[in-house]
Amino acid sequence: MAIAPQRAKGRFPGYVYAQAPRNVYWEMTRACDLACRHCRANAEHNRDPRELTTEEGKALMRDVKEMGSMLILTGGDPMKREDLFELMAYGRGIHLPMGITPSTTPTLTRDVVARFAELGVSAMGVSLDGPNPGVHDAFRRVEGTFDCSMRALQWANELNVPVQINTTVTSETLPHLREVYRVLCERGAPAVRRWSLFLLIPVGRGAALGAPTPQQVEELFTWVYEISESAPFHVGTVEAPHYRRYWIQRKLAEGATDADIERIAPRMGFGIRDGNGVVFVSSLGEVFPAGFLPEPRLGSVREQSITQLYRASPALSVLRDADALHGRCGACEYRWPCGGSRARAFGMTGDPMGEDPLCAYQPAAAAEPRH
Repeated sequence: MAIAPQRAKGRFPGYVYAQAPRNVYWEMTRACDLACRHCRANAEHNRDPRELTTEEGKALMRDVKEMGSMLILTGGDPMKREDLFELMAYGRGIHLPMGITPSTTPTLTRDVVARFAELGVSAMGVSLDGPNPGVHDAFRRVEGTFDCSMRALQWANELNVPVQINTTVTSETLPHLREVYRVLCERGAPAVRRWSLFLLIPVGRGAALGAPTPQQVEELFTWVYEISESAPFHVGTVEAPHYRRYWIQRKLAEGATDADIERIAPRMGFGIRDGNGVVFVSSLGEVFPAGFLPEPRLGSVREQSITQLYRASPALSVLRDADALHGRCGACEYRWPCGGSRARAFGMTGDPMGEDPLCAYQPAAAAEPRH
């Protein structure tokens, strides 16, 4: 059973996940047949012989199960590991909730999706960065990936596999989001349970891409808020915790009370951000606050359990303290439910405790200099 987070201080609700994250992300391998323009991992075609072994992977699964967290199998492409289904079967045997984000390549066949169904995955991630092959395939830099995503979605519908659609939001993909939404509404049911909009973090290959402006992000939040009322699936944002600030502002403007907001806060994930509610294990067993936040290195699961590394890391204790943030984030009255993207602050300013450059909000209080 997962350990309940602690309620953080402040007027608006936020939570500190000091004992157990909601999600542990395991980068099973960096090998992948795609060459996506936003790739955090700078993935290559061949596996690294230093990757966690099958037995080391099973040990990680036991630790994640003991913490009460969910394990997300990611990459690169998890399909590149020959022991993938052995590991998934082991996880199922110990009743570990798992999700998986396979790359949408020809290796993702109907038989593979059927195995996911048989193994009872909590969700299969499917990438969709455009409403048609021209946009999506250009972003993924491999012809045919749009069709692979559509086939995977069709099979998930037939086999009753829950799907999370992942869309990267850049200045290039932003104009196409409404059309992507239309495609999902027409072709996603009943499998699509969540549409996750990942705001670009400029690391890896993604450093060469253009990010939307803060004002464009605010306009995106307005649209997300409005379609969420009628969307046939949950619409959420990733690496955009400031959507929680926007959501609170809208609810207060509509007459909600602080008590109303606090009641909904756990469901909205208030407080979850890099190192607080999520943690990342690399293909080599190194542990980081998040996949997009490569510093600090917390340790290795080859040397300590993920439980020890997550609970005892001084660096994570700092990241979890919203009162230790700098700039506008440090002065913001919404810092506990939001906290800004620590990965984006690091990627764009070099300071993981700095302000999130893609947030347009100007706090009433001036930020105090921090030394």
